[in-house]
Amino acid sequence: MQTIYSARIRSERETVWDIHVKSSLAGALDKRRDVALLREGAAVIEWGEVGKLDPVAGSSLTLTLLSESDREFLWLWQVEVGTVRCDVYRNGSLYWSGVLDTELYEEPYTWVSDYEVAVTFSDLAVLDRLKWSGEGLWSVRGIIDHCISESGVNVSGLQLQHSLCSYSSGSGDSPIDLSTLHVNAANFYDEDGEAMTLREVLEAVLQPLALRITQKAGRLWLQDLHTLATTVPTQQVEWLADDGVLGVDKVYNNMKVTFSPYGDAKLIDGNVDHDDVLKGHSSGTMIKTGNNWAEAADGFSICYGDQDGLGLTLQNGAKWYRIDSVWSGSDEAGILWAYRGGSSAYSYNQLHCNDSMPRAMQNGQCVAVPIITSGRVWVGQGNNIYHQLKVTLSVLADVRYNPFESEANENEEGNWQRLKDWVNFAYVPVMLRLRDANGNVLYHYENNGVQEGNGWEHTAQNSGWVAGDGTWGCMWLCYYDQEDRKSASGLGGWKKNRPIIGYYRGGLPKRFTAMGEGEYIKLPPVAGWLELEVGRGLYQFDYKREEKDIYSRLRWLMYKAPTIEIVKADGTKTEQNDVEDSAWLLRAAQETLEIDTSVGTTGTRRFLPNCKGVLLDSNASPVRTLGRAGVNDRVERLLIGTAYSQYGSRHQTLGGSVRLLHEMRALTDATSAGRYMVLSEVQTLVEDKSEVLLCEVSEDNYEGIEWETN
Repeated sequence: MQTIYSARIRSERETVWDIHVKSSLAGALDKRRDVALLREGAAVIEWGEVGKLDPVAGSSLTLTLLSESDREFLWLWQVEVGTVRCDVYRNGSLYWSGVLDTELYEEPYTWVSDYEVAVTFSDLAVLDRLKWSGEGLWSVRGIIDHCISESGVNVSGLQLQHSLCSYSSGSGDSPIDLSTLHVNAANFYDEDGEAMTLREVLEAVLQPLALRITQKAGRLWLQDLHTLATTVPTQQVEWLADDGVLGVDKVYNNMKVTFSPYGDAKLIDGNVDHDDVLKGHSSGTMIKTGNNWAEAADGFSICYGDQDGLGLTLQNGAKWYRIDSVWSGSDEAGILWAYRGGSSAYSYNQLHCNDSMPRAMQNGQCVAVPIITSGRVWVGQGNNIYHQLKVTLSVLADVRYNPFESEANENEEGNWQRLKDWVNFAYVPVMLRLRDANGNVLYHYENNGVQEGNGWEHTAQNSGWVAGDGTWGCMWLCYYDQEDRKSASGLGGWKKNRPIIGYYRGGLPKRFTAMGEGEYIKLPPVAGWLELEVGRGLYQFDYKREEKDIYSRLRWLMYKAPTIEIVKADGTKTEQNDVEDSAWLLRAAQETLEIDTSVGTTGTRRFLPNCKGVLLDSNASPVRTLGRAGVNDRVERLLIGTAYSQYGSRHQTLGGSVRLLHEMRALTDATSAGRYMVLSEVQTLVEDKSEVLLCEVSEDNYEGIEWETN
């Protein structure tokens, strides 16, 4: 940016204030000149009043300029936010920086020259208009730095100061490095993918830590009430007039902190809405229904094609399909690998099942070309005692011309019987990987040891997470009729996989039938990004473990999008509720203080391992507690302790005119032994004066808190 307008003020106390309005716009230099600042209120910096626990204390600068010609400064409000900035220097050192607030403009309409125009710049207000766009895991420090960078303030002259943070990883008061605390960026998007504003993101990471960001003296500071009341250097205020007012701050009856961890049991849910798939696609092939195919009524229409933006990657010729039902089937959409119409030739994609899959699995090796790749989802470290993963894939592998009608002479009755006789056990190859943030494979899951054996046992020796990448054939999804594995098939119509078993004809344990459909998998040993690939083809055999050529008789091989969800250890559904903490602050008070947070800690609670709002350490493990003022606890309870210290008893407030407060210090008063913080301040630079509202602060004290049972 280059300076376009300049002005200098020499205050009543001989302080030199240099003001530079800068722009990155082409042609802006043509407007360069020294501007006239009206003497009275020429430059005013204001910090609006905020409470002690408010995480963002933004400020604004208002310049009162003299417009020498008609609408001289009007162009400033016709530019993009962030392209015009003002830097204020105090005795040669950067003091304040902010960007033009294009939402605020007004000038006299009846005057043509020499009239006043108020121009306002803000440091953090622009964050309300910028959206979060991050992905992956971000450190708290990285989030703060990003928000400040996007605000457009003079970052080169500002330093983010977080040395005032009294939180620690232990019970001491040594400051914690905010670069070691991480949050999943997905936490800042809602269920529809709509992003928070950067202001909301900044507040989300600061609020639970009881930190406040504010600008003064050429830096951005993170204020910490505990250190402000104990170790921050002090400055005694110098009163300038007889307008001082002594008062008291508010108190609260009780406080409730509600932490929303943002945990969804569905990790991968690729199911798509029928109406979103292949819109405007030409009419598809009509599949008939009835007993006489030559004269049959329309059953359903199927069309297929390519489409992006549906959450899955299809490979090697797989297509999206859409079925529009007439008399049979239902309106649905999914993934098509192959189908064959009324003739012997395939209408789309030869099955090639027996080419891509060996007829016998040797040492768990096979070659299978993936057709579906899911998007990566984050799963943190969990506890297998409480939770496990459930992988489900619906497959339609059918020999019938119309798979949604009963078998009949014209609907492959003979091949339908062969399917039931020949395919009692069926397997679909999949690959489940865990990757790090850089895409490197940390672990893959194997269960082929179960499939290869003659039983159903899942042990550490034949199933589990294995370090490094796997090969196709190391994991399978299994399809069978749990009641009849002799004369019934695991295929035909839409079928979901069941817990994998090998060639096992005996009675299954009760848990197999009770847990129902899906493959149940222990949580991975470390945190990472979960990825699922589905390979094409089938491996199958009958009750005698003979593989027969069902491939040449299949007419359909379709898939619904795979799902991975977190379930309880017994296989039943689970959900993540909000967590509430509450305590009494001052029973004699009337008001209740309520704070909602979206970033927090777990303590010993059983959080879902994919909760997006849980703070993580440098190893991506959940942060259970932090230390503050000698107490180790969840940050939600520490936040209540801070509120108890500030609002559980009366604290003095002081207001009035003081000598301009140009440093970031804890404040003292000659008549009081306490320390004070600024709640609001208006600085008039030409007078070196501040109009302030100060409030007494206390160090954190957790003794005597009456916790409410939740």
